[in-house]
Amino acid sequence: MEKGSMVVLAIIATLILSLIMVAGLTVSTTEVNTTQNFLMNKISYYKAVEGVEIITEEIRNTADPATIYIAADEYKVTETGVTRKFITGTLENLQNLEKGSGLTYQNVQLFMGFDPPPLPSISLGTSTGVTPVIWYVPIASEVTVNRKRSFTEIEAGIYSILMTGY
Repeated sequence: MEKGSMVVLAIIATLILSLIMVAGLTVSTTEVNTTQNFLMNKISYYKAVEGVEIITEEIRNTADPATIYIAADEYKVTETGVTRKFITGTLENLQNLEKGSGLTYQNVQLFMGFDPPPLPSISLGTSTGVTPVIWYVPIASEVTVNRKRSFTEIEAGIYSILMTGY
């Protein structure tokens, strides 16, 4: 009788330890996936921020910022399977780029929500030909790692000065 009860106790102990091990593996797998998603979201966000910085620099160096757009900026790392890209536009434009249909980007355009604030510490008046403006810049970015995708969409207002009459 004692040998039989020891076998039953050993089986129950093994079952309990197996359940604890399965629960631990499930939790650790979930943590790894969560960390990977967080990393992909950060990469996607900073790719969109990179797009805003590139567009800001182009606005500073272009006579007519309304002609600026980025149709697709792609950076691919083949060894790790990471693809990063951004466009001037929305996530809908990014999906159209993927499908090969419809408009796949948007030009930078004047922001129409409110008047830009006056230039700091300067009173130029209207006769100087210097006008402060805000440019509306939508940026959508995508990061792909091993068939997992993360998207970010940023809408930025970029303050600049237009010079007219020169």
